[in-house]
Amino acid sequence: MPKPSLMKQMNYSLECEQRAQSWADQCTYSHSDTAQTFGENFYAYVALDNATRAIEHVVSGWWSELIYRNALGPEPGSTCIPFTGAQNARGIGHWTQLAWWNTNQVGCGIGRCPRYKTYVVCQYRPAGNVITRCVYNVGEPCSGCPNNCNQTSKLCLN
Repeated sequence: MPKPSLMKQMNYSLECEQRAQSWADQCTYSHSDTAQTFGENFYAYVALDNATRAIEHVVSGWWSELIYRNALGPEPGSTCIPFTGAQNARGIGHWTQLAWWNTNQVGCGIGRCPRYKTYVVCQYRPAGNVITRCVYNVGEPCSGCPNNCNQTSKLCLN
């Protein structure tokens, strides 16, 4: 993937965690009603994992969506990695939420459910996955940061 000019550093949010945990505890295999104010990914599987392994497993799977469904790239003459309806239909929505340029908060919860055993929900702020918007813009890392940039990670600081 091309490098982003502006990618915010992700911080763990207890508010996102509490909301995600509340939804995970309901064992409902669907998105919660927070779609407009929070981004959300969820995954259910039958293995009964410890919390750390469960989070690592699902986040790795979400990030792998890009690999298995062909890489995105900007249109010729553009720096925007677009999020379109066609790309959403390709099944990369978990990846795009993880990579969304201005999302800077995440929190996850794990439900222990009779049907799925392990149900992981992560919520993000601000929400990404806005059709017709850019997942991020391509460019020299940190060149688009409005304030400070971590020169080691090349992520914009809030």
